[in-house]
Amino acid sequence: MFNEVFVVSMASTVYGKISGALSKLKAADLASLALNKAIDLINKELFSEIIKNHSFSLILGNVIQAGNGQNLARQVLFKSNLPINTPAFVVNQVCISPIKALNLAYLYIATNEYRIVIAGGVESMTNAPFLAKVRLGNKYGDLVLEDSINTDGLRCAITNKLMIELADVIAKKYNITRYEQDELAYNSHIRANEAWKYPEFTKYFISYQNLTKDENIREDINLEKLSNLKPVNSESITAGNASALADGASILVLTNQEVIKKYNLKPLAKVIGFSEAFDKPSNFPIVPSFSTNTLLKKYNLNKGDIDIWEINEAFAAVLGANIKLLDIDYNYTNVFGGAVAFGHPIGATGARLAINSIIATKKFNKNKAVIMACAGSGGGYSMAIENIL
Repeated sequence: MFNEVFVVSMASTVYGKISGALSKLKAADLASLALNKAIDLINKELFSEIIKNHSFSLILGNVIQAGNGQNLARQVLFKSNLPINTPAFVVNQVCISPIKALNLAYLYIATNEYRIVIAGGVESMTNAPFLAKVRLGNKYGDLVLEDSINTDGLRCAITNKLMIELADVIAKKYNITRYEQDELAYNSHIRANEAWKYPEFTKYFISYQNLTKDENIREDINLEKLSNLKPVNSESITAGNASALADGASILVLTNQEVIKKYNLKPLAKVIGFSEAFDKPSNFPIVPSFSTNTLLKKYNLNKGDIDIWEINEAFAAVLGANIKLLDIDYNYTNVFGGAVAFGHPIGATGARLAINSIIATKKFNKNKAVIMACAGSGGGYSMAIENIL
């Protein structure tokens, strides 16, 4: 008999630009900020009592791991003054890493392995190192450095193509025009700016110094500016309709009904379930549509049952292609904007989508939401949640 699984708290840092306001914080610092905020929203003393009496674990998605130090998740435990005997580990499936972390948390709780699990993801792209292959010496000539953001994050190791190059091919294949991509990007910023006006949205975010909202969001955005940007390594994708490199962390706290009743916790959402899918690497932008179709069948859901959709905007073209393939309503998709606006710290964004979807179901008095993200090497992951009124 499987336990039902619920989200009882969640929090995110504001997302910072690469080399921006969060640049002095390492990945462990960012994750600790979000984790402590999520615990504070429950009550720190109460949470300490819960984990003293019930099995507990921490799972974090993280992609660019070079230079982070041993087991980032364990570092976060110590920074957050959590019990030193707590199991904690990192998962890496590129941009779907935080959703995988949430799925593992779900499975652990459903099967009674743990009673409470904190899961999510973090990325400090600012602190991603440059790599020099000099172990065997550099006998002659210039020293070549590789950017680990590309090597471990944005370049497909199977095709040796950048994500932007593969996404451009998909944009052409599914006729996601430059204008459509720019329009989606424009709307992402407009919606994200509006989101930060809502107290029910901002209460789940932790500011840092003078940064009180996502640093990448543009208030002066307009279609003319977007249309004048030149494509980058592509025919239609620009710096304006692609997600920005970013720093940030997003965290959710999951548990079962027994713990909720015992400690009088208020659940935010029920986790319905997950599904993942894989295809050839060049198809990575559209694999979320595959994982979502599988998810709906797996849990006997129809598209009409879903009120809110969250699709990771790795590129606006990814959003456009998956909307087209799934035949869903854009008016109920990424209602608070997406990664094109708020940035894409690649190990964290999937958890941010889950947070956004839960807030959206509450703000708009909706029932069910589905989130989805793509990943380099040909991956897609989807998650379904149900609002708890």
